[in-house]
Amino acid sequence: MKVALFGTLTMGVVAAAALVAASEARRVPSLPYYADATLTPHWASSRRELDTAHTVGEFSLFDQTGHAMNRAVVANHVYVASFFYSTCRTLCPALRTELARVHDAFAKDTNVLILSHSVTPEADDVGRLAHYARVNGIDDRRWRLLTGSRSEVERLARERYFVELSDTTGNTVGRLRHTETLVLIDGDGHIRGVYDGSLAFEVNQLIKDIRALRAPPKWN
Repeated sequence: MKVALFGTLTMGVVAAAALVAASEARRVPSLPYYADATLTPHWASSRRELDTAHTVGEFSLFDQTGHAMNRAVVANHVYVASFFYSTCRTLCPALRTELARVHDAFAKDTNVLILSHSVTPEADDVGRLAHYARVNGIDDRRWRLLTGSRSEVERLARERYFVELSDTTGNTVGRLRHTETLVLIDGDGHIRGVYDGSLAFEVNQLIKDIRALRAPPKWN
């Protein structure tokens, strides 16, 4: 594989620092924007300022029902992006439990979605993801399990969500791995929050931040 998302210990430290910065940003009433891999929070003062801001942009994947998933499908939706694989027995079940809380908190809001990207897309085809959804009671209307080309998943993780998909021990050379990081995206495709999905209090904050995004924006 020519392109890989393999973190070194230094990259892990940077990622941890970014999560700390994101946590500190939550002390400010309005949600910040995140424009690059440093995940440094930035507050926009006007709508015009966002015209050239970073967005997730276009992508092309498929969900567990076989339907195409792209930017047009999620436009004007608030969503949470996560990364997993169906045979994971360590971190993923805990993340699934926490994401289920997010799903349940917005059960009546059709404009809130969860997009869980498989990091083993060759193994997690549409059929396997459909089985995974049935076994785990995942709502295929609101919680999309995504697969597609490995290059597309890697591109999204690295360049669009700024997510590091490996551990920091050096034990994952040659393999794409999952992460506990959850990323909050607003209806315009901007990154508005980064969270450790393995921690309940972080997910509690994620739920609060989604509610904040669902409120009408207030510009000076």
